Amino acid sequence: MRSLRLASTLVILGVSFVGLNTSCSSKKDDASLGPAGTGGSGATGGSHGGPITVSGGNGGMGAVGQTGGTGGFAMGGTDAGGASDDGVPACTTLVGLDQCGSTSVEAKLRTVNMLLVIDKSGSMTDPLGDTDKWNALKSALGTALGHVAEQMNFGLMLFPYAAFRTIPVESCEPDCCALPDARAAVLVPVEPGTRAAGEIGYQLDATSPGGGTPTAAALDAALQYFTTGDGAALEGEKYVLLATDGGPNCNDKLACKPDTCTTNLDGQCPEGNCCQDPDQRIECLDDLSVLDELGKLKDASIPTFVVGLPGTQQYASYLDQFAAADGLPSDNGDAHYYAVSESDGVTGLIDVFESITTELVRSCDVALGAAPANPGLVNVAIDCTVVPQDSADGSGWDFDATPNPTAVVLRGPVCDELQANGAKRVDVLYGCPTVR
Repeated sequence: MRSLRLASTLVILGVSFVGLNTSCSSKKDDASLGPAGTGGSGATGGSHGGPITVSGGNGGMGAVGQTGGTGGFAMGGTDAGGASDDGVPACTTLVGLDQCGSTSVEAKLRTVNMLLVIDKSGSMTDPLGDTDKWNALKSALGTALGHVAEQMNFGLMLFPYAAFRTIPVESCEPDCCALPDARAAVLVPVEPGTRAAGEIGYQLDATSPGGGTPTAAALDAALQYFTTGDGAALEGEKYVLLATDGGPNCNDKLACKPDTCTTNLDGQCPEGNCCQDPDQRIECLDDLSVLDELGKLKDASIPTFVVGLPGTQQYASYLDQFAAADGLPSDNGDAHYYAVSESDGVTGLIDVFESITTELVRSCDVALGAAPANPGLVNVAIDCTVVPQDSADGSGWDFDATPNPTAVVLRGPVCDELQANGAKRVDVLYGCPTVR
């Protein structure tokens, strides 16, 4: 899977101090950076060839947009040379960097906000290995969210959903395509994962599958939540993760032939066209409405991950179109969407969910607030150890573009290690000759 720049990081405008693991997760908004303080003193160090040493002055910068003293490091919520209030230790030395000057920092906290939009149609009761798809999904989500709960914000929407009623698997009328309005449709508002994970698990346990697949209506509710509803005020990046096990339907304004009737496509039509009866037109494939909603989400800068659960093989071409429309196609072979086969089972679901969530919080792309005035005076450090730009083992980093880069991109084993295990901090420093 490719690296994503939209991660839960500190955006660098001067020198950036970036928390990528659980150490920085408890602070979810800019206000948590604390009040401004007096800038620290300049960087001081030992002899030439040793690591640069960062000494604290009379308290580092605390609020976004404030700067430290002359030559000092300014860190959000941190005394220069000390630890931040969320427990991330400052770099008292930067191993591999000679003593030299450095610039101050302005930082803005960016947070990942993900709304899980989960299909709970009747087909989710179909078997998957030694369980069924619904219980497999619950188990996979529980595992994946548990691994990143302290680093991301999550929320939950289920579709279809009828408040205060259970939609049965058989004879689901009149609630086959039910979905409350945008505010009520979000069962768990997007909030820090440490709080949301338990509530999401509770809601999944309290709900059973049943009904059709009103995917377009669910995506529209997600859009309204993030743009005009309670989610509009969320700070940071917004994402939708759509997980479905069938083709979208529930649009009674459609008429269709057998090749676009979901009852026929699912192999549940004994003969002819099971969508020919006007009362059964809600079973017509509603792919165009889904594409329209995905386009609106993309226009609102809300990317969508599309996960195809077992049972969607016959809809692969449509799911590919959905994934391509949202701007975040996967890298799993020829498919643009995240496909999970029956043979993959629960393990496959866990792998997919973890690959999406982990990549968002452990990106190898580190955004720059502004292009460096002198690209030859930029260095990158992971956990206070400088990463040479080019190492013999293939590790290193590059700018994402020239002549006006917007990010530095880690590569090779150093990127693999970061994505596998995370880091307490990633620093991008201006003012010292690049360590090659």
